[in-house]
Amino acid sequence: MDTKAAEAERQTLLRSLTEVGPSKPIGYLPLQTIKDFVRKSPDAIATAATARGLATAQFGPEKCCIKSGALYVYDRQALSKLLQSRFDAVSAAGLQLDPDRFVELIATVWFAEEHPARPIIADAFGDRK
Repeated sequence: MDTKAAEAERQTLLRSLTEVGPSKPIGYLPLQTIKDFVRKSPDAIATAATARGLATAQFGPEKCCIKSGALYVYDRQALSKLLQSRFDAVSAAGLQLDPDRFVELIATVWFAEEHPARPIIADAFGDRK
């Protein structure tokens, strides 16, 4: 892959994190993807996100449901607004209303496709299909 194509691929991968905001409250990338393909450190990406006013949480492979671990970037205010707007569904699905605890829960527990939490999680990631 030429340098230009490789850089375009890195930017595409990074969009999962750089587009976090009101319409996409959460993004994540596996730590292995950050190191091997994006070629940046998770800490550098977290620092840049924090400078944009976003929150970050990094989970290692021993705790995360993503094999290599993952870095989550999220907009606390936007996520809180989304969770509050779906209060009944969030509660019924056994999710957390607190944005930090919500991120920790979805990072550490893999929810099956048919679980009632999945549509809420999809909305949090901006995956409106």
